[in-house]
Formats: sequence, structure tokens, C-alpha cells
Amino acid sequence: MAVPAATDFFSIKQLLRQSHIAFTEDAATGRLEIDGPDDYLIELDPARGLCCLFGVDMAELRLLVSGASNEDLGEDELQRVAREQLRPLYRRYQSRFAGAGFMEDVMVDAHSYAVAFVKSTAMLAPDEVVRLVQWCRNAGGSS
Repeated sequence: MAVPAATDFFSIKQLLRQSHIAFTEDAATGRLEIDGPDDYLIELDPARGLCCLFGVDMAELRLLVSGASNEDLGEDELQRVAREQLRPLYRRYQSRFAGAGFMEDVMVDAHSYAVAFVKSTAMLAPDEVVRLVQWCRNAGGSS
């Protein structure tokens, strides 16, 4: 008997609702943004799997760093500042995510910089995905 793929988002969404886990869905990508701790964002992405993201908004960071001056920071410099800003936060969780089989990645676009802990859900049944989501929601519970 084959294990259902985690791409069965219909079943996953039903199980999340039954578990009283709130989420929003991006209709364009199918990505689910799941309510979790304040420290990081939890996303379930059909293409990547389960992602726990520690991120910073680049426009806000640019404003914070340069203030009211017209100083224009290069993208490389701004990303370095973002990485330094996030380091103490994500390092607090790094060993827990690594111990649970998550891979560390960096996600950068024009709007944000994020350190992501990613775990594939391709071969997991929907109930296993929901258990993994619940683990991610509680990963910050004990230091």
C-alpha cells in the first residue's frame, strides 16, 4: 500500500482545521501560512515542504539602518545586516530543527531575507504532516 503524498493539501487542510490550527492559503501558490510562535513563520509549501522562516522585511531594515538619510546601501550590505540581525534569533532554535531533520537554507528576494529550516513532506501521509506542523509550532517552547 502506497503512502499518500503530502501534496494532498485538501486532507492536510481538513486535519489542520480539526486540530484547531489556523492557517491562510495563498491561492496562487497553494502555500499555507500557519499560525505559530511569534519568533518565526511556518509555511507549508507544495514545492518545498514544511518551512520555518526567521525573516526580516528589507524595506523596514533599510529604513532602520539608514534612517532619514539618503544613504543607499547596496543589496549585499543590506543582506549582511539582515543576517546579523537574525543570527541570535534563529541560532536559539538551530539545533532543535537540525535534530529533527530540517535543512537550513537562506531565502532572499527583493522584499525579504529569511533563514529557513526546511523539511520535505513529499513521502509523508497528511496526518504525519500535521504532526510535524504541531512540532514546529511547539519547537520554541523550551530552550
